[in-house]
Amino acid sequence: MIRKFRYALTRLFFLCMGLHVSKYRKEVKTLWALPESDRNKELEVLLYKNRPLNADGEEVSSLEKLFSSPSLSKKALRRQDNLLGNKSSGKFGRHTAGTTGEPTQISLSRTELGRMLGVRDYCFRHYGIKLGQREARFWGRPRHGLKSNLKDFALNRKVCFPMGDQAEESVACILSWKPDYLYGYASLLLEAAALVDKQSLRFMPPKCVICTAETIMPAQKEYLTAVFKAPVVEEYGATEFDIVAFECGTGHRHFVNPWLVVRESYGSLLVSDVSRKSTSFINYDIGDSGMIKDSECTVIGGTHYLAALEGRTIHRFAYIDPETRFHSVDLGYAMNEYQCMENEVFSFRIIQSEFGAIDLYISSVPSNGPVSLQQFIQNSIREKTGRDIVVNVFVGEKSVELAEKSYFVQRIRETASGVVLT
Repeated sequence: MIRKFRYALTRLFFLCMGLHVSKYRKEVKTLWALPESDRNKELEVLLYKNRPLNADGEEVSSLEKLFSSPSLSKKALRRQDNLLGNKSSGKFGRHTAGTTGEPTQISLSRTELGRMLGVRDYCFRHYGIKLGQREARFWGRPRHGLKSNLKDFALNRKVCFPMGDQAEESVACILSWKPDYLYGYASLLLEAAALVDKQSLRFMPPKCVICTAETIMPAQKEYLTAVFKAPVVEEYGATEFDIVAFECGTGHRHFVNPWLVVRESYGSLLVSDVSRKSTSFINYDIGDSGMIKDSECTVIGGTHYLAALEGRTIHRFAYIDPETRFHSVDLGYAMNEYQCMENEVFSFRIIQSEFGAIDLYISSVPSNGPVSLQQFIQNSIREKTGRDIVVNVFVGEKSVELAEKSYFVQRIRETASGVVLT
């Protein structure tokens, strides 16, 4: 009874925020039920109505024009937004450093965020869960401020960080809450699974485990399935669009947002949003490489799916010494906090080649100088881990690492709690 009440409370919260999740979930389902030709007609109508701009500043009013438009980089997107300014009111903001190290600030109208949440609810229901049910989130360290606590309460979720001195207690506590599903970084879910396995923790199995933001190997998925006694699903998404692809029961990562046109160009994934009004996303280079294939599977979304994905990696741990490590998301959070605090934006990449030190490459000189950034990152990691790490800052120099697109590149290969990260 309590679970139903909490779910209803969260859905009421969405409605009070003007986010009509159920309405857009039904619209998603209706659009995917249409033949491709009819669905394309719907997209044409939206393009003609919204007339987003491509990277050259030209209006795009048809799919033909969209397909012939140039790709849009993150840097060009920021430049375009600065020139055009805000085009809609009542916005929700999203900010992330991004897996490519390109800071991105996205604004959404209620309709746009509602569509995203409708897509998420549509995907979840294929595994017997609903957006607003109990979520155990493995997404970095919990934030304990009033705003974060209220947000987590409103969204009916709890955050678990399965590393450090309190790891076992944190995992046991969140599983005793009996979440409907687990959601988060694959590497952190593997950490939690290793603790559950080692300590033989008893818990009620969730309905599913959703891995996002990092690539996970089949053997690792099998391990998570065995430990958590639930299906493991891969989600591919981005801050700019939320869910782009979602895995069905037969293993296809289907494209699930009917308003997105996802293309492959020389190995790069380009995403266009025909419904977006606040920002023009036409052939937006999302920063990952992938391969798109067609299938006869219609379990969820369209028949096109993401057959291969590169540019995101599960090697996301930084090492202070061979036995002491922390998740690289802490570095991302520290960089994000510094840029928010100083109200400035710059691209970055972090490489670790030896224990106890990282090389931080930044695109421009911080307003307070590189030493201030160096000290901020070192202090942040010390506060979170109780240990020191050396941060070497390089300004204006490009790292020689070209094979990976993640903001963090780990050249030290180790194992995590007995689970080999390959």
